[in-house]
Amino acid sequence: MYQKDSGDKKYFRVLNILNKLNEGPVRVSALAEEFGVTERSIQRDLERVNLTGFHLDMPERGLYTFSGGVSLKNFNLTSEQLSVLVLMREMAAGLGGAIQEAFDKVFARATAASAEDSPFYAVGPRTLNPLTRKFYEDIVYAIERRKKLKVRYASVSGVKERVLCPVKLLASEAFFYMLASADGAKDGQFQKYRVDRIKRLEILPEEFPAPAPDLIKKIIGPATTIWGVNEGKKTPVTLRASGAAADFLQNKELLPRQKVSKPFPDGSVTVKAVIHHPMEVVPLVLHWLPEITITEPPALRAEVKSRIDAYLGK
Repeated sequence: MYQKDSGDKKYFRVLNILNKLNEGPVRVSALAEEFGVTERSIQRDLERVNLTGFHLDMPERGLYTFSGGVSLKNFNLTSEQLSVLVLMREMAAGLGGAIQEAFDKVFARATAASAEDSPFYAVGPRTLNPLTRKFYEDIVYAIERRKKLKVRYASVSGVKERVLCPVKLLASEAFFYMLASADGAKDGQFQKYRVDRIKRLEILPEEFPAPAPDLIKKIIGPATTIWGVNEGKKTPVTLRASGAAADFLQNKELLPRQKVSKPFPDGSVTVKAVIHHPMEVVPLVLHWLPEITITEPPALRAEVKSRIDAYLGK
């Protein structure tokens, strides 16, 4: 089983597409470039939007718009559509801050019903460090207008002032990261900066040249956690999962380029993936012990063992 798009990525993409449709026509090629996916993936997203009941017209090839009279503001939602919106609202609440506020506005424009009307409820951790409205708006403004940012950033090595050229805002594990290059760095040299470690931020008047879309797509690639963004060489891994871990991995893409075998007679599965950093796998294995084991490579298996030994030795 190969799932190219994780559920979280699809959720954010469809939500963004709905917002764009509410503003006017959207073009498939432009959306594919913006989100770093194939045009076929965008077509599937639009088909999902259309089948949900947000009917679309195609005035010309590759261009889509809401049908006459359809908008998020006055759309007559069915209970099923309301339930899906409420579920997504709960997911947005888990991200907190500006993301939650933005989705609440979308939700309010679509319906006046409350969460209690839905049979769904998202259970999960809530962020303790939400993305603040000020930083969110300033970073998005700088990305869209290719403006340099002067930030005071607290890294593990201390607090320093830096001038950065931001290109993307990333969310992972309830943290927000800014993907940026240092002013004057060579092309393709990008780093991740945790937004909650930014102590001060100033938008500078100077602009920087936009990086090639293919470059950013390559940097982010198929990463399913922040560890896989712009990190080392590719390493093939093979896992063996049983019990609840096997069920979980068959229903959710947790590893980049994840391929899950058909279940064996005992219900276990083999999971193959290609990672850029050990921490793309280690937390997953530790979480699902003893129902998941690393078959290949031996070095990754030894890494997990060393962490377990270090814990037991305390």
